[in-house]
Parts: sequence; structure tokens; C-alpha cells
Amino acid sequence: MLTKLRRAATGALAVTALVTGGLLAGAGPASAAHGYGDRLYRGESLSPGESISRMDWNPYINGYIQYKLVMQTDGNLVQYKSDVRYGFTKVCWASGTNNGAQNYAIYQGDGNFVVYTPWNQAVWASNTMGLAGETVDINRSGVTYVGHTPISGAC
Repeated sequence: MLTKLRRAATGALAVTALVTGGLLAGAGPASAAHGYGDRLYRGESLSPGESISRMDWNPYINGYIQYKLVMQTDGNLVQYKSDVRYGFTKVCWASGTNNGAQNYAIYQGDGNFVVYTPWNQAVWASNTMGLAGETVDINRSGVTYVGHTPISGAC
């Protein structure tokens, strides 16, 4: 049992060292994939079909509202708002990068949130390089933030 724990810890340290070393060495935009949480941290990415989301209770409708930022398989990065109680969904914001390619989005170590083609060509950017903040997330009003900078309006 102790040997398994040591192996797991050693593997985790090796992965951390590789990822951190790659980011500090100025590696290209490819990065660790993100696992469906409520935010992205610097160095994390959204592959086609992946998303971050936030769900909050809305007393005005007596139900839950979910906001979701999705890297779609058509190449477009899109934010949706869903009323869980009544089952409607609407588009709040989109990057306009639906070029049919399997694009991916990455919150780079320099603070810029960028959509890249599979050929590592940037097709959209938040232009937040060097600005404050450590996450891409969505607030209670449905505003998506890159660090402290909003990239979408309230939804």
C-alpha cells in the first residue's frame, strides 16, 4: 500500500514538474486538458466538447440558472444560459470561431485566453496578456471573466 502511494506521489510530482517546466520554458499552446469544473486556471485548456459551468439559485424564477462556457466541436467557444426549471437555453456570447476545425481554448500563463486551431494558429484572443487575475470563470450574473477583465456582458 505504501509503495502504491509513493508511486502515485512520484508520478504526480513528475507531471507537475513537466507541466510547470513547459510553461516556464515558453512551451506552445498545448496544455493539460481541463476536467469540467467551474473555472480554468492559467495553463489549463478546453478541448472540443469540454466546458466550465456555474449553477446558481435564482429566487426570481424559483429555480436554478446554469451558465456554461463550451469549446464546441465546430470550433466556436460559446457561453450558454440554461433555465433548469423551464428547460430553455440561450446563447449569451460566442467567439465567432466556428470554422469547422477542432479548435481548443487555453488560458495561457501570460494571462491571455486564446482559441487556437489544431495547427496552433490563434483565431481569437481575450487580449488580457499581463493583466491581473488567475482564473477564467463566470459570475452570478453570467459575465465571463478572464482574470479581472470581463469578456462578455451579463446574460
